[in-house]
Amino acid sequence: MKVDTAGPANGALHVALAPEETLLDDVYDRIRCGQIADGMNALLPGLKARRMSCGLPEWAELTKAYLRHPLCQLLHQDPFTHRAYSRPRGYPGDAALLDFIYGREEGWPPPAGTTDLGAMIFEYTTRSAACEGVRARRGFVADFLDQLAECRPRPEVLAVAAGHLREAELCAAVKRRKLGRFVAMDCDRASLREVQRCYGRFGVQTVWSTIRQLLAQRSDLGQFDMVYSTGLLDYLHEAMAQQLTWVMFQMLRPGGRLLVANFLPGIPDLGYMESYMDWRLLYRTRHEMVAVSALIPQAQLRDLRIFTEENQNIIFLQITKA
Repeated sequence: MKVDTAGPANGALHVALAPEETLLDDVYDRIRCGQIADGMNALLPGLKARRMSCGLPEWAELTKAYLRHPLCQLLHQDPFTHRAYSRPRGYPGDAALLDFIYGREEGWPPPAGTTDLGAMIFEYTTRSAACEGVRARRGFVADFLDQLAECRPRPEVLAVAAGHLREAELCAAVKRRKLGRFVAMDCDRASLREVQRCYGRFGVQTVWSTIRQLLAQRSDLGQFDMVYSTGLLDYLHEAMAQQLTWVMFQMLRPGGRLLVANFLPGIPDLGYMESYMDWRLLYRTRHEMVAVSALIPQAQLRDLRIFTEENQNIIFLQITKA
């Protein structure tokens, strides 16, 4: 069977989608009728199952066909889905997109101009499993900073690829100025301006740097009691992830802690993120997460721990320097 996905302006376009045809058509009908949860509850596991069962070349072709189906026009009314796909800052998981995720906890509304249908889809997508993991990750880092401030007098902290640093919103140690230096590093100047606007009054400093500059150790920021990065490893292949982990580790004082995070394989959102959001991550198992520490000499390690957030979607690597 074939699905005619053409609009009236671009002529007939037929794409073989079977057996996906039935799924996409069914979800399209449900969402048009306002049955958002029913439609999305069918779509996400269907896309994930297809993603897990086929090779990358076949998946790439399927994704092109999905995007030509009329369902895409409905899903892209959701500002969360559309921002990832359109990449206004040049990459899918930018800090403004993450603010859509955090906004559920902060009570922030959908962006102005969102359609009623888009707002309903936004309500669903921003409470997905991956988004719950991102919110839990933010809360964990905020708690970690508070605990650090209780254990050490005015500890100094570096956040690499800091984004909008929204963990500071939840962190008493930041707002009560219990930290010493708190440096937010990012290569996105718009993100750093937002950090300065929101948290500069609490003493947070911003530093612009690319990852390549950091890896080349051109950023002489001194030593820290904690260095962390929560979303960067999701985009780095093993060799670069190992190099970054080693460079970050070298920026620790003795007894300092390094914290990095990564999405685990097989998250429920996998197929939807890669198709309708064009958002592709590099997922890591527990063993692969430990492997990013491979360049750190054993003699310099005091402690290494692996654990996940409560939703079992994101894994953390915590290393304490000897």
